[in-house]
Amino acid sequence: MALRVELLGRQHRALTRGFRNQHPSLTEYLQRYALRHAERDLLARTYVAVDAGHPDGPVIAGYFSLALASVERASVAALPELDRLPRFPIPGVLLARLAVDERVQGQGLGRYLFDEALGLTLQLVRNGPVLFRLFVTDAIDGGAVSFYEKLGLTRLGNGFPCRMVLDLAPLVAGRR
Repeated sequence: MALRVELLGRQHRALTRGFRNQHPSLTEYLQRYALRHAERDLLARTYVAVDAGHPDGPVIAGYFSLALASVERASVAALPELDRLPRFPIPGVLLARLAVDERVQGQGLGRYLFDEALGLTLQLVRNGPVLFRLFVTDAIDGGAVSFYEKLGLTRLGNGFPCRMVLDLAPLVAGRR
């Protein structure tokens, strides 16, 4: 795969039609809402992994969307490192969606996209105009929970979608 991660734009509209994922909501989001949420609604930015080396021409192999979030302080009791924070909602970046096309699953693309999303988040926390403490996601099912737990996220509940968080402080300090 010859991948490029790009900010979703109008030039990708035709490519979104070919994307397929076992969760219809993830396919529908990319095809119907992602561009609108970036351009008109200002809700999330979506990044696509374009496989330019595909035999049928460029295809979207996966994507992720980032937005802002806050997490109620009481809900992160499972993370003792956050005990000393003030008792108000903790700001974070939300990995709102991460999806890999079903035709290329199992090849490490999900981990690659996660790392790209986390890298963009760390750039923002280190150099951006705002600060935040958490990297947050809502795992869609048990497989997603397992995936994110292997990457160091902590679950905050047991239902689905399952809110999960990663404390960014150790990463910013260079301890991971």
